[in-house]
Amino acid sequence: MLRTSLILVALTAFAHADAPKGTIKGTVIYEGEAPDAPKVKRDSDPVCAKTAKTSDELIVTHGKLKDAVVRIVDGPKGPPPAEPVVLDQKECTYLPHVSGMIAGQKLKVRNSDGTFHNVRGTVGGKSIWNKPHAAGSPDLDLAPETKAGDVVEVQCDVHPWMHAYIAVQDGPFFAVTKEDGTFELTGLEQGKYTIESWHPKLGKRTMKVEIGRGARGTVNARLSYKAE
Repeated sequence: MLRTSLILVALTAFAHADAPKGTIKGTVIYEGEAPDAPKVKRDSDPVCAKTAKTSDELIVTHGKLKDAVVRIVDGPKGPPPAEPVVLDQKECTYLPHVSGMIAGQKLKVRNSDGTFHNVRGTVGGKSIWNKPHAAGSPDLDLAPETKAGDVVEVQCDVHPWMHAYIAVQDGPFFAVTKEDGTFELTGLEQGKYTIESWHPKLGKRTMKVEIGRGARGTVNARLSYKAE
């Protein structure tokens, strides 16, 4: 009887491991007329002045919102990957403007510009580092102490228009929307989930979804913000 039970447990575990995973695909919408992106005044530094830029604080293309972090709320947790999040200072702009990381993950900051920056990080208004970063100097390897729900804001005090935001999760199920507002979360087990969209300027939106079997294993989701 004991051997039979062990075989049944093993078969159940094998079947579960081979069960197809679910996917949430979707789009984050901005309803209403999007404000024009203002031109950024960058003439305080001749290197920055060479390239004209508009504000990256709110990017809407044909009603689709870029740079929203979409994540599973209270979903499966996971350890931080060994690979760091990479943030580049290029043309006096932080790239990417919005990204995500898992609590405990490291951050690498690169200076691709021929000018001096400083890299200041804050969480909830509290400074967690402030590092000089000269042109041609090595990447900065940083290890921010964060927890799920934190947002690491990075800015350059030399060039005050430079901002980046890193949303912290406790697991791998998150994505940042592309130019067309799309996102995709893969590898999810069957079940009910709450997904959340977070944008540094617009805040949060949530919705509930359920991943089933077969054709119901792929769920389409749409989250929206309305122009004020």
